[in-house]
Amino acid sequence: MLGNEVASIISQGVISILGALASYGIAVGVTYLKKKRQVLIKQLGIDKYDENYKIAKDIYYIVEQQFKFIGQAGEQKRKEFDKLLIQKIPGISQEELDHFRESICGRVNSEIKDAELLAPAFDETKDVEDVLSINKLQENVIATEVNTVQTPV
Repeated sequence: MLGNEVASIISQGVISILGALASYGIAVGVTYLKKKRQVLIKQLGIDKYDENYKIAKDIYYIVEQQFKFIGQAGEQKRKEFDKLLIQKIPGISQEELDHFRESICGRVNSEIKDAELLAPAFDETKDVEDVLSINKLQENVIATEVNTVQTPV
């Protein structure tokens, strides 16, 4: 009888411990699934952003092609970019339009600068300031040569 009571107490203790572990496991599992769901939602958001960014980048290059021979067309390009992007992504906000346009322009400008595709027009280590300075420099050289030739030795 004493053995049965001890066995009963031990089995109840084991069952209580297993119940506690099971409830803890369920709580951890639910938390894990909630976090996994949040990550999936964020990933879908990132994927949608990446998709919209690619569309905006394609439209940027289309607009650049349309206006490549028109100088000072910044405002026209902006309006055309916004119009085309609204057609491709209905419901896009003005803030998102501005973000995509500024982001893409900044990235393109950075790539151009890094690639040194557009060198500065004036390089002080190689070039002379302006035509007037060049003319004065040439006049001084000619005057010096004339003075050296005219001076008797």
